[in-house]
Amino acid sequence: MTISRFSLVLAGIALASPAFARDEQRKVDVTPYLGIDQVVVAPIKGGGDVLTYTNVTAGVTASVQTRRMEASADLQYAHSFGWGDDLSDQDIISGIVSGQYSVARGLTLNAGGLATRVRTDGLSGASVRNDGYSSQVYAGYVGPSYITRLGDLDVSASYRLGYARVEDDVNVDFPGASLGNGFADSTTHDLMGSVGVGPGVWMPLGLVASAGYSREDASQLDQRFEDKWARLDATLPVSPTVALIGGVGYEDMKISQRSPLLDGNGVPVISSSGRYVTDESSPRQLIYDFDDIIWDVGVLWRPSHRTSLTARVGERYGGMTYSGSFIWQGRNKSFALVVFDGIDSFGRVITSDVAALSGSNLNLVRNPFTGDFTGCAFSTTGGGQCFNDALAGITGANFRYRGVAAQFAAERGPWGMGIGLGYSQRKFVTPSGETVFVRGTKDQNWYGNASLTYRVDSQSSIDTAVYANYFDASGNRLDVLNLGAFTSYYRLVTRNLQASASLGIDSAKADQLDAVINAMGQLGLRYTF
Repeated sequence: MTISRFSLVLAGIALASPAFARDEQRKVDVTPYLGIDQVVVAPIKGGGDVLTYTNVTAGVTASVQTRRMEASADLQYAHSFGWGDDLSDQDIISGIVSGQYSVARGLTLNAGGLATRVRTDGLSGASVRNDGYSSQVYAGYVGPSYITRLGDLDVSASYRLGYARVEDDVNVDFPGASLGNGFADSTTHDLMGSVGVGPGVWMPLGLVASAGYSREDASQLDQRFEDKWARLDATLPVSPTVALIGGVGYEDMKISQRSPLLDGNGVPVISSSGRYVTDESSPRQLIYDFDDIIWDVGVLWRPSHRTSLTARVGERYGGMTYSGSFIWQGRNKSFALVVFDGIDSFGRVITSDVAALSGSNLNLVRNPFTGDFTGCAFSTTGGGQCFNDALAGITGANFRYRGVAAQFAAERGPWGMGIGLGYSQRKFVTPSGETVFVRGTKDQNWYGNASLTYRVDSQSSIDTAVYANYFDASGNRLDVLNLGAFTSYYRLVTRNLQASASLGIDSAKADQLDAVINAMGQLGLRYTF
């Protein structure tokens, strides 16, 4: 039973503001554009040369809200021309898309995708530079969901097909390079259904019976994750705004993989991309097996249709688990806080994060010097998401995934704001003899993103963003602290032509390495159609 850390938040927001109940806000806004900008990066500390490059971009932003469809997209392709011998040309694809289409009453088709980059020079979690030491990451999903009512019974079902990929240009020539256990690609399937009756219909208790099946097939060592579960949940109202909740069920979770190919000295063979080469003839090895009763109890507080709090404690994975969420949806503002605990992988986390996006007004904060987004997509209607945590320290291993994530977004007059904060711990599930991670070793990640937008007048605006990420690594890899900030000024020259100017600073400090601090500047033009 793999649940995104924002799935409970989305469920609560859906109750508060149904996607297709806002017919009065119907709109379709699709804006393609072409752009060119000149960037200079100058070292303040840590040495290095002044780097100059030119970005030529083509992209589209879209917001669609009709009776049947709600979607948002911000996609961009850029070609970076490096000046001199220190920088090579690069192709960069980045952005997100999220949408849902009402096929028929109760039946909705959901889809979404993400493209971005991560560093491959060992500075996990740090912002990407256009210096060649990066890799493209792609993730996406598609699937239907169905909700209906049969008499007194509420019935729901959903299926999600997901895919995640990290390109094969991983650099392994740095201190503590994670040889062997890099992520390549995976396909996931998530199927879930439930039937239930609300409190007071047949009895004081509300009851919901649910079951699900999840599977991930990863190319790294032919890894396979399977999770089958079924449970019965009860809700007992004790006041108009408070209810006691609890559930009991059964879960069967297994993770297996094949062995790496060994050379003549019995050492695992590593490919040029830094990943294990799979021994296709080796038998499948079971590396994790959980088969037991699961249960949890908690409380639900819902003082209004805009506010909801859920807290649970229970037993799963052979020990105690704690989870919960708090959501609040105001007028042009939203707040979400989620505590999560599960067995996960990079492929399952990133596709679940993409699936957690919703709404037609996602605000993607982009780095003006590289074109990449800084980690978060904010939304005043509650469908935002931060990807910093998923993209830090990407690995092919499965892990026990615990932490907390929070996001706030607001708009008032000419001002817009977004804040994302989080912490997570990943304790690795690995077979004996693993050369990169030892079973039970853990990574920890802290992150924070904040953006502030001010519309000066009808022709100009100012954007400011700050970001921080600290990745505490295991397995002799580098601990990395990344801090940065930038501000941009935008001015309409004509109705379709916009000029921009940006200044920024970025610092990265890793164990065993000196801090690197760079000042950055950008001048650009964008023509919209």
